[in-house]
Amino acid sequence: MKVNYIVVSSFILLIIIVLAIRSIYSKYDQPKKINSKKSTQTTMENKNLFLKEQSEILNIQNHDNITVAQINYNTYKLDSIISLHEAFEKKLIVVNELEGTEQVNTIELENLGNSYIFILDGDILKGAKQNRVVNTSVLVAPKAKIMLPVSCVEEGRWNYKSSRFKPSNEVAHRSIRYQKANFISESKKLNRSDFNTDQNSVWNEVNNVSCSIEFSSPTNSHSDVFEQFTEEFEDITKKFQVQPQANGLIIFIGDQMVACDIFNNNKIYTDYFKKIIKTSAIDSKIKKKNEKLTSLDRLQIIELMNLVFDKFNTSKEDASLTPGVSEGIETRLNVKDTTFYGLSHKGQPVHQSILSNSK
Repeated sequence: MKVNYIVVSSFILLIIIVLAIRSIYSKYDQPKKINSKKSTQTTMENKNLFLKEQSEILNIQNHDNITVAQINYNTYKLDSIISLHEAFEKKLIVVNELEGTEQVNTIELENLGNSYIFILDGDILKGAKQNRVVNTSVLVAPKAKIMLPVSCVEEGRWNYKSSRFKPSNEVAHRSIRYQKANFISESKKLNRSDFNTDQNSVWNEVNNVSCSIEFSSPTNSHSDVFEQFTEEFEDITKKFQVQPQANGLIIFIGDQMVACDIFNNNKIYTDYFKKIIKTSAIDSKIKKKNEKLTSLDRLQIIELMNLVFDKFNTSKEDASLTPGVSEGIETRLNVKDTTFYGLSHKGQPVHQSILSNSK
């Protein structure tokens, strides 16, 4: 009996040891499974972004040192998306300061309609207590009310100019957009869920842009730059005509690619075309003052486009993949002096941007 007891006890002890060892190994194996799943998911979400085989250059237009290459990016067109500007024209959107608790970096937006509303990361909202620039591209769901992350681009005012915000007719300068996108991309690497930027750096960029063209605003308003040079910038934008089949553009100043914006459809692209060209007029003005630069031909543009698209695709495993402010999934990647951004909804690109930090 005693021998049988010892045998049974030893067998039970052996089982306990085996189970304990399996438990320890399963704990060590678990992170590897999670990382593998995350890598696969990231690849799936990134698969439709910045593909050169999906991009066709439709038209190239030049004026002075600005070259604009309009492209058709082959993607599935999502239904019921309108731009911020169309939403305002149709009175389908309301944008206010936070009632009773105004904050520099957050305002309130309500979509009153049944369509999705697309907002570009460089959209400037004027009025209320100070002008703001939207921190990241946003796809607002129908009938949704959201807290919109913004940065101040009018440092010298904090008093009501109007009860509500309205969109401006320009997009923030590339350097401001780059600074915001780069900062948020780095913060996502640290697993931050917010969309805050470095406000002081935004103010510095607003000031740098003004100084670069020898302009000063009483309230340090970025929008005042466009108002001061309205006639000059309008003359430049008139030199470029939107192409009916295009949904994206690549902008070169001299031989440098400075920005690329690709939208889900031609209608949204058309709403932003002139606004993006207008802000590029600032780059043109800065460069013309400092040096004489020539335009690029078609073969050079194709080569540069392919190079920058390849830069993303060879590094996309390092990209962050996080939920958007309202709808969709964001992809972000910084590679040296270039920041890549993608907002996808239902697996299709809504907005893709490439911003360069070239001076």
